[in-house]
Amino acid sequence: MEQSTNRTAQSLADRFTTLARLLRQTLGAPDYARFDLSLKRAIWHRISRLSLLFRALALNPHPRRARKPSAKPEPAPEPESPPSGAKKRKLPAQKGWLLQTFPGHHIPYVRGHLIRFLEDPDLSLLSGENPRIGRVLRPLCHMLAIPLPDYLKLARKPRHSAPKPAHKPARRREKPEPSFYDYMLQKYPAPPPRPTLPGHIYAPTASPKINFER
Repeated sequence: MEQSTNRTAQSLADRFTTLARLLRQTLGAPDYARFDLSLKRAIWHRISRLSLLFRALALNPHPRRARKPSAKPEPAPEPESPPSGAKKRKLPAQKGWLLQTFPGHHIPYVRGHLIRFLEDPDLSLLSGENPRIGRVLRPLCHMLAIPLPDYLKLARKPRHSAPKPAHKPARRREKPEPSFYDYMLQKYPAPPPRPTLPGHIYAPTASPKINFER
């Protein structure tokens, strides 16, 4: 069983390496000679890293880690580094940027082969055994605007709604502090009016009665 699995992984790794090499070769087509060399170099290095990572994950799905390594492990082979004086080019981020940057029939031709490669049932089984392969295939699908197969789609995390704040009771309106005048009226209320007798100087004058019968 392991032998058949290894043969399948080896075959898939070889096919992906061939597709990555074909995609790199399209950057050197005469139709793309006018494009920026630093951009093509950055794309070349990106595809080379993805190819090396896919082969490493396909052939060594569960690498054994030594507890106390006697010597430092040899670094994985990397593509040639750009010249020392060249600045590192930042690649675009929008979906399908490789198709938009390099128009023509060269990139879509490789894209068609890659779509058939992703439809291989052996690749879906290999991705199920080693989900880290999706880290290689998803960026490649993003740059070529390839819809993700079901086995490469990530499960959406449930959105936790933020708890609503507890209803705060309405604050009682504090009564305004009385002024000094109101305070003195409350402390020293006005005396009730004194009763006055008729004819007193402070008594109200009686209105004269007018006889309208005359």
